[in-house]
Amino acid sequence: MNTKPNSINPIVTHRTQPIGFLKVAAISGLVTVGAVGLAYDQKTTEYKPPVTIPNVTPSTYTVDALKLTSETSGKAVIKLDSFLVLVSFDFESHPDSYGVPGTEFTAVDITNLAVEQIKDVNGNDWNDFTDYNDHRNINQMIVGYIERNRLVEAVQ
Repeated sequence: MNTKPNSINPIVTHRTQPIGFLKVAAISGLVTVGAVGLAYDQKTTEYKPPVTIPNVTPSTYTVDALKLTSETSGKAVIKLDSFLVLVSFDFESHPDSYGVPGTEFTAVDITNLAVEQIKDVNGNDWNDFTDYNDHRNINQMIVGYIERNRLVEAVQ
Protein backbone atom coordinates (compact mmCIF):
# COMPACT_ATOMS: atom_id res chain seq x y z
CA MET A 1 0.00 0.00 0.00
CA ASN A 2 2.65 2.25 -0.88
CA THR A 3 0.61 4.09 -3.51
CA LYS A 4 -0.10 7.74 -3.61
CA PRO A 5 -3.66 8.84 -3.99
CA ASN A 6 -4.35 10.11 -7.49
CA SER A 7 -6.50 13.10 -6.74
CA ILE A 8 -7.66 15.60 -9.30
CA ASN A 9 -7.95 18.37 -6.76
CA PRO A 10 -4.59 20.22 -6.65
CA ILE A 11 -5.37 21.66 -3.20
CA VAL A 12 -5.39 18.19 -1.71
CA THR A 13 -2.42 16.79 -3.59
CA HIS A 14 -0.45 20.03 -3.99
CA ARG A 15 0.13 19.10 -7.59
CA THR A 16 -0.87 21.10 -10.64
CA GLN A 17 -1.41 20.00 -14.18
CA PRO A 18 0.41 22.77 -16.12
CA ILE A 19 -0.14 21.17 -19.51
CA GLY A 20 -3.92 20.90 -19.09
CA PHE A 21 -4.19 24.42 -17.74
CA LEU A 22 -2.24 25.84 -20.67
CA LYS A 23 -4.44 23.96 -23.14
CA VAL A 24 -7.64 25.31 -21.59
CA ALA A 25 -6.25 28.86 -21.42
CA ALA A 26 -5.07 28.76 -25.04
CA ILE A 27 -8.37 27.37 -26.35
CA SER A 28 -10.46 29.87 -24.37
CA GLY A 29 -8.22 32.72 -25.55
CA LEU A 30 -8.60 31.64 -29.18
CA VAL A 31 -12.37 31.37 -28.81
CA THR A 32 -12.53 34.84 -27.24
CA VAL A 33 -10.37 36.44 -29.94
CA GLY A 34 -12.41 34.69 -32.64
CA ALA A 35 -15.71 35.86 -31.16
CA VAL A 36 -14.49 39.44 -30.90
CA GLY A 37 -13.12 39.29 -34.44
CA LEU A 38 -16.40 38.04 -35.85
CA ALA A 39 -18.49 40.51 -33.88
CA TYR A 40 -16.39 43.54 -34.86
CA ASP A 41 -17.71 45.42 -37.90
CA GLN A 42 -14.69 45.98 -40.11
CA LYS A 43 -16.46 48.32 -42.49
CA THR A 44 -14.82 51.73 -42.22
CA THR A 45 -17.06 54.74 -42.01
CA GLU A 46 -16.54 57.19 -44.81
CA TYR A 47 -15.76 60.80 -43.94
CA LYS A 48 -18.66 63.19 -44.35
CA PRO A 49 -17.76 66.84 -43.89
CA PRO A 50 -20.13 68.77 -41.65
CA VAL A 51 -22.82 70.60 -43.57
CA THR A 52 -23.34 74.18 -42.51
CA ILE A 53 -26.92 75.22 -43.04
CA PRO A 54 -27.71 78.79 -42.06
CA ASN A 55 -30.55 79.23 -39.64
CA VAL A 56 -32.09 82.04 -41.65
CA THR A 57 -31.43 83.33 -45.13
CA PRO A 58 -30.53 87.02 -44.85
CA SER A 59 -33.44 89.25 -45.77
CA THR A 60 -33.24 92.50 -47.70
CA TYR A 61 -35.01 95.62 -46.47
CA THR A 62 -35.70 98.88 -48.29
CA VAL A 63 -37.92 101.84 -47.46
CA ASP A 64 -40.29 102.35 -50.39
CA ALA A 65 -42.34 105.16 -48.83
CA LEU A 66 -42.45 106.94 -45.50
CA LYS A 67 -44.79 109.63 -44.22
CA LEU A 68 -44.83 111.30 -40.82
CA THR A 69 -48.48 111.65 -39.82
CA SER A 70 -47.77 113.75 -36.71
CA GLU A 71 -44.83 114.97 -34.64
CA THR A 72 -44.47 111.55 -32.97
CA SER A 73 -45.91 108.99 -35.41
CA GLY A 74 -45.82 107.91 -39.00
CA LYS A 75 -46.45 105.20 -41.58
CA ALA A 76 -44.05 103.45 -43.91
CA VAL A 77 -44.03 100.89 -46.69
CA ILE A 78 -41.06 98.56 -46.30
CA LYS A 79 -40.00 96.11 -48.98
CA LEU A 80 -39.02 92.90 -47.18
CA ASP A 81 -37.54 90.52 -49.78
CA SER A 82 -40.44 90.32 -52.28
CA PHE A 83 -43.17 91.47 -49.87
CA LEU A 84 -44.53 94.94 -49.16
CA VAL A 85 -45.01 95.51 -45.44
CA LEU A 86 -47.18 98.44 -44.33
CA VAL A 87 -46.12 99.53 -40.84
CA SER A 88 -47.14 102.30 -38.49
CA PHE A 89 -44.71 103.55 -35.88
CA ASP A 90 -44.35 105.94 -32.98
CA PHE A 91 -41.07 107.68 -32.30
CA GLU A 92 -39.32 110.09 -29.98
CA SER A 93 -36.84 112.70 -31.16
CA HIS A 94 -34.13 114.51 -29.23
CA PRO A 95 -31.19 116.74 -30.17
CA ASP A 96 -27.84 114.96 -30.45
CA SER A 97 -24.34 115.53 -31.81
CA TYR A 98 -21.12 113.66 -32.48
CA GLY A 99 -19.24 115.79 -29.93
CA VAL A 100 -17.76 118.14 -32.51
CA PRO A 101 -19.19 121.64 -32.98
CA GLY A 102 -21.33 121.77 -36.10
CA THR A 103 -22.38 118.10 -36.03
CA GLU A 104 -25.71 118.65 -34.30
CA PHE A 105 -28.67 116.64 -35.54
CA THR A 106 -31.99 115.34 -34.29
CA ALA A 107 -31.81 111.69 -33.23
CA VAL A 108 -34.85 109.46 -33.57
CA ASP A 109 -35.82 106.42 -31.50
CA ILE A 110 -38.68 104.14 -32.53
CA THR A 111 -40.85 103.38 -29.49
CA ASN A 112 -43.59 101.31 -31.14
CA LEU A 113 -43.78 99.43 -34.44
CA ALA A 114 -46.97 97.78 -35.69
CA VAL A 115 -47.22 95.67 -38.82
CA GLU A 116 -50.58 96.51 -40.35
CA GLN A 117 -50.56 94.64 -43.65
CA ILE A 118 -48.31 92.38 -45.70
CA LYS A 119 -48.78 91.90 -49.45
CA ASP A 120 -46.77 90.01 -52.03
CA VAL A 121 -45.89 91.31 -55.50
CA ASN A 122 -49.21 90.01 -56.85
CA GLY A 123 -51.23 91.94 -54.25
CA ASN A 124 -52.22 88.91 -52.18
CA ASP A 125 -52.53 89.46 -48.43
CA TRP A 126 -50.32 87.45 -46.07
CA ASN A 127 -50.44 86.87 -42.34
CA ASP A 128 -47.75 88.53 -40.24
CA PHE A 129 -44.63 86.35 -40.50
CA THR A 130 -42.12 88.89 -39.22
CA ASP A 131 -39.99 88.12 -36.18
CA TYR A 132 -37.82 90.05 -33.75
CA ASN A 133 -34.94 90.42 -36.21
CA ASP A 134 -37.27 91.80 -38.90
CA HIS A 135 -38.70 94.38 -36.48
CA ARG A 136 -35.23 95.43 -35.33
CA ASN A 137 -34.03 95.85 -38.93
CA ILE A 138 -37.20 97.71 -39.96
CA ASN A 139 -36.71 100.07 -36.99
CA GLN A 140 -33.12 100.75 -38.10
CA MET A 141 -34.22 101.39 -41.69
CA ILE A 142 -36.93 103.85 -40.58
CA VAL A 143 -34.58 105.70 -38.19
CA GLY A 144 -31.90 105.95 -40.87
CA TYR A 145 -34.38 107.23 -43.45
CA ILE A 146 -35.82 109.88 -41.09
CA GLU A 147 -32.41 111.11 -39.92
CA ARG A 148 -30.83 111.07 -43.39
CA ASN A 149 -33.69 113.09 -44.93
CA ARG A 150 -34.12 115.32 -41.84
CA LEU A 151 -37.86 114.69 -41.75
CA VAL A 152 -38.24 115.53 -38.05
CA GLU A 153 -36.84 119.03 -38.56
CA ALA A 154 -39.26 119.53 -41.46
CA VAL A 155 -42.30 118.64 -39.33
CA GLN A 156 -41.33 120.79 -36.33
